Amino acid sequence: MTNSIKKSEILIVDDIPGNLNYISDILNNEGFSILVATNGRDAIDIALERIPDLILLDIAMPVMDGYEVCKILKSETHTSEIPIIFLTARDDHEDILKGFQAGAVDYISKPFNTSELISRVNTHLELKRKSKELKELNQALGQKVAERTAQLQELNNELTAANHNLSKAYLELSKLDKLKNEFIRHINHELRTPLQGISGFVRLLSPVLHDQEEKEYLQSIEMLLKRLIKVSELSLLFTEIKTENYQLSMQQVSLSECVNDTIRDTDLQGRNVRIVAAGIPADIHLMADEKLLKACIGILIDNAVKFSPDNGEVKIKTEIRDEKMIIEISDNGPGLSDKARNQIFGLFTADNINEEYYGFGIGLATAKMISDLLSAQIEIENKDKNGTVAKLIFSR
Repeated sequence: MTNSIKKSEILIVDDIPGNLNYISDILNNEGFSILVATNGRDAIDIALERIPDLILLDIAMPVMDGYEVCKILKSETHTSEIPIIFLTARDDHEDILKGFQAGAVDYISKPFNTSELISRVNTHLELKRKSKELKELNQALGQKVAERTAQLQELNNELTAANHNLSKAYLELSKLDKLKNEFIRHINHELRTPLQGISGFVRLLSPVLHDQEEKEYLQSIEMLLKRLIKVSELSLLFTEIKTENYQLSMQQVSLSECVNDTIRDTDLQGRNVRIVAAGIPADIHLMADEKLLKACIGILIDNAVKFSPDNGEVKIKTEIRDEKMIIEISDNGPGLSDKARNQIFGLFTADNINEEYYGFGIGLATAKMISDLLSAQIEIENKDKNGTVAKLIFSR
């Protein structure tokens, strides 16, 4: 953790003094500066006066609950960009959805897991810092390439709108069965077109920059854009399947060609990870939907790459056993915690509780949906030593 994060100021809001003391002690030990409030009105006054870097906000408080406090803070200019994490003993989906709609960026369930609390706080402080750096970089780029400023600003506005639509889509996942085909076509245009456009302008900017630090920033932006594009494609596939709009196209698919094509399209995310496919006979074919099969294998490979260490290796192999075709994808990463293993295919769950990796948690949920459509089984478990192995099992 960097010194700048350790010195960040955090406002904790809870009407129970015991909870305040417990969380304050944890975060004080991590080097944070702590502010406390026992009710919503005081929390708003303190936030407007001190502008903390992050707020931990209890939902269930008398007089003014966490939802109302969050809405007021998000409506104020000076506090609208402060990330707010809800503290809640509720696990009902509607309560969580209501919190996100009020403006929260995350939630932590009571009773608290110390490691999870610290990791969530660090993650959102780091995201806030990165967001500030990107804004400063955009200003610097605007000065150096003035002739492109108007175009870049327009694309940034479109990206902001696209991200808003994407976030809204995730929050409304429980109601996706009511969406129509027109929505899918609309969001595909709204997301992919501006993202690809920004990617193109990033490539145009690269030759005119000579400062090494600026080039590194630009490379980071390009990597983030690729990830956003992949997330948008994955969310659209999830939407099609969830709303039962996806039409299966079953045919004989060459397993070796499918695996090799998927490996070629894999984004290593700037990681020094090697992908090895061994012992996949060229004459093995499966009756499957080729697009869905590639998507499912791609998700499992991406997951293995994500949690592999530097100089790690992802291995892909096949095995025929008991009239079943088994595709195995293994890594030598840290493995799964018990909590992660119990909720591995859940929507909006952290990918690995032992590691500081957070996302929408839609990838493995989509892989499970695909395996169900293809009448296959999917299993993910820890290996005897470091790492995990994912198995996609088809009956022959």
